[in-house]
Amino acid sequence: MNLLDRYIFRQFFWNLLMVLGGLLSLYLLIDFFEQIDRFTEKGQTIGFALRFFIMKIPGIYYQLSPVSILLAGIITLGILNHNREAMALNAGGISLVRIIAPVVLASLLLTMLTMAMAQWLLPITTSKTNKIWYTIIKEPTTSGIVQAGRIFYRGSEGIYSFRLSKDNNTYQGLIYSAWDDKHTLTNFLTAEQGRYEGGWHLNNGLQKSLTQQGGYAITTFDERQVHLKEGPEEFFAPIFRADEHSLTFLWHRAKKARQEGIMTGILDLYARLSFIFLGIPLLIFAIPLTIHVHQRWGRDLTVAIPLSCCLAFVFWGIWSTLQSMAQTGVLGPMAAAWSIHCGLTFLGTVWTFRMNQGG
Repeated sequence: MNLLDRYIFRQFFWNLLMVLGGLLSLYLLIDFFEQIDRFTEKGQTIGFALRFFIMKIPGIYYQLSPVSILLAGIITLGILNHNREAMALNAGGISLVRIIAPVVLASLLLTMLTMAMAQWLLPITTSKTNKIWYTIIKEPTTSGIVQAGRIFYRGSEGIYSFRLSKDNNTYQGLIYSAWDDKHTLTNFLTAEQGRYEGGWHLNNGLQKSLTQQGGYAITTFDERQVHLKEGPEEFFAPIFRADEHSLTFLWHRAKKARQEGIMTGILDLYARLSFIFLGIPLLIFAIPLTIHVHQRWGRDLTVAIPLSCCLAFVFWGIWSTLQSMAQTGVLGPMAAAWSIHCGLTFLGTVWTFRMNQGG
């Protein structure tokens, strides 16, 4: 790596730190002031809320990584143009392609870092923040029916009914009833309180069980552990997000799902990977756009940055639309995930080489 590469690398990563610092701070401030009331309403301390938002930083970085790569590259190139450094390098016989190569390489290295984070760090922090948010702060979404404050859920063998406690960890007034194929009651359980810790632990309850003679045996208990097929994970709508799992987990899940003829797994994997790599084609397309703006209007960052932000939002919207089309089967997973990347990379590369030949 020569002096030019080190200089551009240093400029890129310094600008990246400024962009990420600004975007992360803005995101966290807005999110903090919007959500802090929810934490205080649930009786949580400010320190607990701060730990929650700190754990969200990897997830926020993941969301902002494509636009951060784009802005860091555009700012780096804009400063080179503004200081006439790009012009001096070009006049010294260094081509445009050679000047922007370190920027593209730096963006690729940052994308690899994001992939490593998505593999090892993001699943841990996202799972923890989701657990805090959906079990402590926000009321969970039930998979059953809610009537008069009670939740009713039909399992594989019986029906559950309960009231969820404020901490979402205990189940008040739990009732379970099961019937056989002839609609005969086979098991009836009621408890003042229940909790699930690898199995059901019930307090102050009664059990009515069908005997072999056709009668019922009724027992009361202060505390009892019982085996039921369903647990709390079945009672509530699953809070699954692809970034709660590592890339290797998604890969194995996609392979298994594909063998069963299910495309959801491969859609999740492709969407995850294509989002991580979205910053590179955006940057490749935005670089000649920035140079064109400078050559035509003599402006660098004042136009290039807003234009790049608009570009990022437009193509992020297109990317999201393509993912929705893939979910409905209108597009194949490969086309939905990588068509924007291929199109932007091709257009940006052709545009850059034309400018390079013209210069």
